[in-house]
Amino acid sequence: MTDTDYLQQLKDHFSEVPFWKHTSCVIETIEQDHAVISLEISHEHMNGNMTLHGGMFATLLDNAMGLAARSNGDFKQATTNMNIHYVAAAGEGKIYAKGRVVHRTKRTATTEARVETADGTLLAMGTATFRVLKV
Repeated sequence: MTDTDYLQQLKDHFSEVPFWKHTSCVIETIEQDHAVISLEISHEHMNGNMTLHGGMFATLLDNAMGLAARSNGDFKQATTNMNIHYVAAAGEGKIYAKGRVVHRTKRTATTEARVETADGTLLAMGTATFRVLKV
């Protein structure tokens, strides 16, 4: 079981990362092998079609899966592979990325995540592998 102090430190650290602040992602929860982040869609997140840019979906998925992967105490990790399925467009409102670990070894974490609206409508889903960096 992961120490709740570590999970709070993880949340505090990533909440202050410049890219996180730039994207306006909010960490809702981090638990052992699970993480939920949210985004209130704004004009700055739109693409030329005035829907949420695919890069924001990728960011949400990567961040949710990355936090879930780090939740066991291996703080230093890097994404080595990510696959995304864009299912539906989003233009406004608050959306949630829910990530979880599906397999873990000493050096890797395999994860999956979904981006959904508040009512559970699927917008995007992805899988990723993270490499644990031993320092």
